[in-house]
Amino acid sequence: MSKWPKIFTGFVVAFGLLGLSQAASASSYTVKSGRTYNSRIVRSKGWRLWNQPYTKQAKALGKTGKLSGQLVQVDRVAKQGNDTYFQISRRGHNYGWLNAQGLKTTSRYVLPYTYTSQLYPLYAPNACEAASMKMALSVKGIATKTSLKTIITKMPKAKTPSKGFVGNPYTESRPGETRTIYPKPLTAYTKTYDAQAKNITGASKQQLITEIKRGNAVIFSGAWRMQGFRPYHVLALVGYQHGQFLVADPYMKKSWPNKTYWTKSSNFMKVYQSRHSRAITVR
Repeated sequence: MSKWPKIFTGFVVAFGLLGLSQAASASSYTVKSGRTYNSRIVRSKGWRLWNQPYTKQAKALGKTGKLSGQLVQVDRVAKQGNDTYFQISRRGHNYGWLNAQGLKTTSRYVLPYTYTSQLYPLYAPNACEAASMKMALSVKGIATKTSLKTIITKMPKAKTPSKGFVGNPYTESRPGETRTIYPKPLTAYTKTYDAQAKNITGASKQQLITEIKRGNAVIFSGAWRMQGFRPYHVLALVGYQHGQFLVADPYMKKSWPNKTYWTKSSNFMKVYQSRHSRAITVR
């Protein structure tokens, strides 16, 4: 398409906005998973969404409308000659197939999570793992109607964190005491909600960035406000932009500001690595 005259190129793009034919034949698309693609931003309101990569037999599902300007995940990719279509989703909802020209890349990724506090309305000062897990799942639209109390109740319990959660999540820790659950049993529990969840303990900075860019939130071990001198804590990683990570901290009271905040990636890695680089991704 880059070799065509500008007038003709503009004509094709305009037709794309109207949802008219850009595909010549019905069954020659090559379709593959798009989960290794970075998330993208929907350009505008007028692009048509289809029930399949566009052909004359495709059915329109509507237009991008409220998705305009929103970050969406690429689930599948279909290619035929110069035509590319992406099957897109947001918060786990499949919106259909969109011409690739209807999306643009971005350098700022803020995942569509729902914030959950472990201090209100339910007071569970040692339930940071459950609250962070609920936030990470919300990015995929999973367990949004499941209460934090239910997630806490169903979490496996044990006498050692390598097998399950240790201690009472509803009371404050005693000095020097750590009440937690480690990634292996927490991953197994998360999989009961999202079978694609994966233990990525030891993940490098670039691996964490890749997860976020692909639309996957991360449950990780760190510290309150990502201050290294603070006690052990578990939080949710929900965004990235150059040199910074976006952290959703569940240990926040209703009146406290900045429940989600940007922190320098260098500071993030320092605290994260001091906590043995424990991490789980929700895919």
